[in-house]
Amino acid sequence: MGRLLVEGERAIHYEHQPRGPLTVVLSHGWGMGARVWDDTVTRLLDAGVGTLVVEHRGCGASDKDFQDVSIEALARDLVQVCDHLALTHVVLNGWSLGGAVVVGAASAFGRRLAGLVLTAAATPRYTQAPDFPFGGTAADVAATVGALRQGRVAFLTGLYQQGVFARDVGAAIKDHCVRIALAASPCADASLGALGVLDQRSTLAGLDVPALVFIGGRDGVVAPEIGAAAASLLPRATRFDMPDCGHAPFLEDPDAYHAALLDWIRTLGPQS
Repeated sequence: MGRLLVEGERAIHYEHQPRGPLTVVLSHGWGMGARVWDDTVTRLLDAGVGTLVVEHRGCGASDKDFQDVSIEALARDLVQVCDHLALTHVVLNGWSLGGAVVVGAASAFGRRLAGLVLTAAATPRYTQAPDFPFGGTAADVAATVGALRQGRVAFLTGLYQQGVFARDVGAAIKDHCVRIALAASPCADASLGALGVLDQRSTLAGLDVPALVFIGGRDGVVAPEIGAAAASLLPRATRFDMPDCGHAPFLEDPDAYHAALLDWIRTLGPQS
């Protein structure tokens, strides 16, 4: 594990475990942290694939008093950590808000980008536009942030006890996610607010790399139609529907999720 200064004296936390030339970079959802990816890290390492988990500003063991927590800043952090580690073949995998982060980072990697994975990702848009009828509204996002700031513990507990999972993952996983979420700083709330105006459609259309898009058919956080839109925009996308899953398919049906992820990684060629 390591820490990297990215804004003055403020640092982000990362965990790098190399295995061969390919590294899967895991970008967590809003307000979460590295521990939510532990089972994914284990499965990848056991398959001989390297991993890098980067904790967003204000989350996990990263510093909690950042001034800039925009999607763009989080994306720059991913690039900076990969540059610091001199990674040459990366697959970016982003869950939820982390999907927007990896899309924002992808173009900076150039030929180093071996592939892109979107896991129930909040991209290309999280909210509706005149030519994009999916998701909620910018006002909905602002109201969500307001509710969060009025009662943080109650909001986050309700989110992971009732809102994220469509399948029965058990009390232990729900409680684990609540604990991870409660470790994040209120400074991270602005990252969530940024989804109200985010539009990455042109960026996705320009990413001519192999891509894998996981869609939870019962996702109540990111509408499945948003994932379908992402898959249709990406020039080289493989869509993997998980119809019985909600917003966290890697926790709800880990066997199916990780089998699909590893099967797709094997298609990338010698760098894997």
